Amino acid sequence: MADRELASHWIYQRERFIKADFPTHCSYGPVKLEDPFKWQGVIMGPPDSPYEEGVFFLSIELPDDYPTKPPIIKFLTKVYHPNIDEDGNIYIDILEEDQWNPVQTIESLLLSICSILNDPNPVDPLNPSTEVFKTNRQEFNKLAKEWTRKYASE
Repeated sequence: MADRELASHWIYQRERFIKADFPTHCSYGPVKLEDPFKWQGVIMGPPDSPYEEGVFFLSIELPDDYPTKPPIIKFLTKVYHPNIDEDGNIYIDILEEDQWNPVQTIESLLLSICSILNDPNPVDPLNPSTEVFKTNRQEFNKLAKEWTRKYASE
């Protein structure tokens, strides 16, 4: 199949991938044009946050019944954050099946993930960074900056 035919897959049309005008702090695309269900994303750390100057890579897997079901998005880059666990799983309501809205796109999801980098919602008591975020913001910011330098910088 020619690249032009592959690029016309309904997922690429829905996500406006071919004509994508990426937002300032993120970009995304298929890992291979032949597989419209496996994507990758990149988020630049938001300015004035502990993640500033970091480059964070994400895997994006679309289920067969997308967009009726949410994609599975995980950070491949280690991040010290209350909404992201040590395996890169992201805990925000819009990615939960019972909260999912099929109007969401990969772009809107990545923008939401960018916003939680700037404004965490510490809900997971099992994530060690949650307690630090709640009790000692200065220490949290220090650790998040260290992780960003160590794992998300060149």
